[in-house]
Amino acid sequence: MNPYSILSCDFTEQQWVDQVTKDFDHDDGSGSHDDLSDVPVCVFSVPKETSRFKPEAYVPLAIALGPYHHFETHLYQMERFKVAAVRAILSPDQVLSFESLVINRLVEKEPVIRACYHKYINLHGDTLAWIFAIDGLFLIGLFAYYLDISTLMPKKLLHDRVLCRDVMVLENQIPLYLLDEIWKDLRLSSTFRSLQDRNVEQRELIAMMRKFCEVHSPLELSKDLDHLVSTRYLHLLDLMYHLIVNNQDTREPPPVAVIRNMDNDDGIKTIAKEDNITENDLEEIIEMGLRLGMKGKADRPIEVIKNIPWEKISNLLGLKPSRPNKENVDDPPVVIEIDIPSASSLTKHAQISFEPINGGIKNTKFDINKATLHLPIITLDDYSEVMLRNLLAYEMATSSSTKQLARYVDLMSGIVDSEADARLLRDKGIIKGSMKDKEVANLFNGMNKSGFYMSRSNNTIEQLNEYYKNRPMIKIWRFVKRDLICSKKVATLVLTIFASLLMILYSFCEVYGCSRLSESK
Repeated sequence: MNPYSILSCDFTEQQWVDQVTKDFDHDDGSGSHDDLSDVPVCVFSVPKETSRFKPEAYVPLAIALGPYHHFETHLYQMERFKVAAVRAILSPDQVLSFESLVINRLVEKEPVIRACYHKYINLHGDTLAWIFAIDGLFLIGLFAYYLDISTLMPKKLLHDRVLCRDVMVLENQIPLYLLDEIWKDLRLSSTFRSLQDRNVEQRELIAMMRKFCEVHSPLELSKDLDHLVSTRYLHLLDLMYHLIVNNQDTREPPPVAVIRNMDNDDGIKTIAKEDNITENDLEEIIEMGLRLGMKGKADRPIEVIKNIPWEKISNLLGLKPSRPNKENVDDPPVVIEIDIPSASSLTKHAQISFEPINGGIKNTKFDINKATLHLPIITLDDYSEVMLRNLLAYEMATSSSTKQLARYVDLMSGIVDSEADARLLRDKGIIKGSMKDKEVANLFNGMNKSGFYMSRSNNTIEQLNEYYKNRPMIKIWRFVKRDLICSKKVATLVLTIFASLLMILYSFCEVYGCSRLSESK
């Protein structure tokens, strides 16, 4: 049992034997043993390799749905609000017959319930039935919007949108199969009577869930309603994931082919972020040189040498001071980031522009002829990062996924390095929402990467890197760094010459007065 659970004891060995025996002997005459092989595992526990970067994003803050977090002390206080919501859905007669209508049916589904969950559920069958009956009906009421949640939930919970955030957590998912069983078997009246009169089926439940996804999804969803009805979705997060990934504007032209690499010295991903031209450093050095000798009174030679930005000059020359390699176990894990210039660098040094597209992440592309990167619109609010992280965690856990969302997040994490990058994309209409530019930069800089994602090809990133490194200014800079400044001896010589020229200029200004010469002109 979870150490933070309100339950004080774990299963005994005998209870474990009883549970295994029950599973082994279970047979209702319908071949249920074979049916379980068709039940997909869909509610996964997030591995530590993923959650270690930001563990709080993968667990509910206020309300638990399903068995994984149900009995945790800080979440169990919300149980009375869920029960109140369920009672509001049911008619008085249904409240009285709730156990026979719902609980007994879910007890029969215990093997299927357990098969849907990745982690072993250390709870009795009756306990599971009550958990799914309450949580399932609560979700149905939330999706339907016929239940006035505001009168039943704490004001702070709704104001901070914590409820919608917790509903999208991977470990908080309720299988759609069970929601559908509750939906059909209970024969809801009262609040849902009008829905019954219209022959409500699973597609109506899916439609309500889709509406919930539309309101809270950070990316635009697919508008293919036929695909919505025909696809067998597993739970709410699975629905949002596929609606995001399958959103594609068929009117868009096919992606442009990757241009050939004209250089034979290295591969596509050779432009590291620290290799980008440090324009600010160059400007500071130039300004320092222009100011030298132009003052009314020149400084002393030692002060001049002391004030030279040697560290910035060394950075430009490719020299970085060596630091002792001390590993601290308390240091946060290092985030691996895709190797691509930032949006600001792409604009400044390669004149690449950015434009929003009407489609989804499948329509992301780089138009080489127009030097334009087309990106889908993303809306970022308070809990968008939680949704993105849990969508990625679900994609990672699903072996059949195409990892398209990971490629998109890799691209955004690569080009959004700073507040300026976020502001640039917001000005272009690509980033929307209430999240501040600095928070957007922190979001994408903190998104963890998987080695599996990084090893898969991303045509858009390859095209951008190839186009960027073949710009004339970038080629010159790469040539200087790679071929001219190839050793510490050469760099030391360059620095010595540079310092000598500064000293000559200083001496000249001391004798002839550079400020007077500039005034005479």
